Amino acid sequence: MNLFVVKMILFLCFSTLRAEDLSSLNFAINSLSTNTYVQILVVDSYGNKTGFDPILSKKVRNIKNSYYGIDVISNYETGETITPETVKLGITPVESGTYTVILFGLKSTSYSLYSEFYNVNGDMILLPISEIGYITQNSTQSYSLHLDPTPGAPAPTITKIVIFQTLRDDFNVAQKLNQIGDDRFVNSLIRMVNIAEKLYNRCENVKEKVKDDKHKKLCYKPVIAILELIKKRLEIVNRICDNPGECKSKCKLKDECDEERAFDNFRKENIKEEGIKEFFSEWDKDEWHKHKKMCKKFITDEALKIISEDIDWLIKSLDGNKDKPKDKLDKDDIKDLKSEK
Repeated sequence: MNLFVVKMILFLCFSTLRAEDLSSLNFAINSLSTNTYVQILVVDSYGNKTGFDPILSKKVRNIKNSYYGIDVISNYETGETITPETVKLGITPVESGTYTVILFGLKSTSYSLYSEFYNVNGDMILLPISEIGYITQNSTQSYSLHLDPTPGAPAPTITKIVIFQTLRDDFNVAQKLNQIGDDRFVNSLIRMVNIAEKLYNRCENVKEKVKDDKHKKLCYKPVIAILELIKKRLEIVNRICDNPGECKSKCKLKDECDEERAFDNFRKENIKEEGIKEFFSEWDKDEWHKHKKMCKKFITDEALKIISEDIDWLIKSLDGNKDKPKDKLDKDDIKDLKSEK
């Protein structure tokens, strides 16, 4: 068999293998309006990009075998838009690795993100990145996605990058869309986020001195407890009223709709903890207490879902173990942390 024949056989085999690779990664996003107010950019493990680059303010398509565009269905005769614009991005076939998915807000809005992932055999694999969310103008939302299209490979893993500013943005966009209460109620929630962030920043300074992961997590516990309290507060308000025009209590017991009782219980359980004592020293002076009986409090089911999920992502970034309740701090652990200091 001469060299030419060998090369031809290898070429045909390689071509056949490529033809059988049915893997793909696809995204579709819209902002639930006629014009899209959210763009998407995907960055692969090598730094190649496809989508709308907010830094360059233009479309790019550097990832091999990728596509990007905006779909919309219009009336052929009148040109009138029939369906909202949908931004679509895909890679096929797709290589294993870590992909960064970045959403960019052209306007403060809610959005719907849908994704699909198929392995080499063309089998759909569950990809937990389909969601609704909020985004503000000129801001970004980021996801880190690790996947392997090989049949039998571990399921894809995803991490949403949520910071304290993300929560503040969530509250502001929800209010703009009339999905949460008035300024006084929203400002009181943002105030809680600000205090939690202040304690978090102190932990970040401690991290420079303390390298032990256990002690880093212990420092975050008051932060996590406050974030859980914010979520609990939203759940209570949602049970009281989830519609700005009509409030109907969903509570079976009175305590389920008592926001003040939730604060009182939280105070009693954690009053000896330094971080929580500092929280209440600021919270008790907040303007909220002057207006809490007059303000308009409600949160829709959609807003509750979006904001609660972002709180969970932020908590997970501080402590991945969500099996243990975070509203009551571990006194022995905090005592150990103080003794180390």
